[in-house]
Order: sequence, then C-alpha cells, then structure tokens
Amino acid sequence: MGLSLASGDIEEIDSDSDDDEPEVVPPSLKQMIEACRILEENGLLVCSDALDFIEAVCRFRGHLQKMSREGAKQTTIDMFFNYK
Repeated sequence: MGLSLASGDIEEIDSDSDDDEPEVVPPSLKQMIEACRILEENGLLVCSDALDFIEAVCRFRGHLQKMSREGAKQTTIDMFFNYK
C-alpha cells in the first residue's frame, strides 16, 4: 500500500483486465503448419477412420503455407547470409 492510498487517494483499476487469466497469444503460422503436419502423420495411428479429418487438415496446412509464402519477403542472397 503506497502513500497515496494511505492518504485516501482513489486508485482506479481497469475492470476489463482479469489478472487471473493469462493472456492468450495466438500461435505463429510456422507453429500451426507444424501442428497440422503432426496431425496428418499421427491421425491414422490413433483412429483408422479419420481419413476425412486428415484430408481437411492437409488442405488447411496448404492454405497456411500459401499464407506464409504470400507474407514472406523476397531477399537477396547477400541479405540471407548477412553480407554488407
């Protein structure tokens, strides 16, 4: 308790933020693509009738890869190897 609170000052608290719940950070495209790859590889091992699901995951991974390529910047080889 600081001096301002002890002297009767009012401290405003943001009611929108809830400290009990951690902030959710969405996964990156790279993480999502890797998760899809793992689901594709292991899906049939867990459930033999998951072919429709695996096909959907494969299409979704393709969509994510397309998004990743569209957002990537083209660089020269000098920039890739940090040459000046």
